[in-house]
Amino acid sequence: MTVLEPTPDHGSRGRLFRRLSFAASAVALSGAFAFTLSGIATTRGAVRPDGQAAAIAAAQQQRSTDAATGRHHCRHGDRTRGGSSLGSGRV
Repeated sequence: MTVLEPTPDHGSRGRLFRRLSFAASAVALSGAFAFTLSGIATTRGAVRPDGQAAAIAAAQQQRSTDAATGRHHCRHGDRTRGGSSLGSGRV
């Protein structure tokens, strides 16, 4: 009588692969988060006053101030505010 060998269990290999991929993803995300925090720590959260971020922040603040006060800068001429009458009529 011949004794048959059991078939290899591929399910355990799949579980191992899922566990390893989960661990690798967790390590990668933790590393990315630590890298981000180290970047913030080196600048101490400050923005250079002459940098691009400062210019964008100033422009956004100007837009929000204009929206809060009701003023706007219309290039096409606003007829209700005495704009040019030669404009195309599009606002």
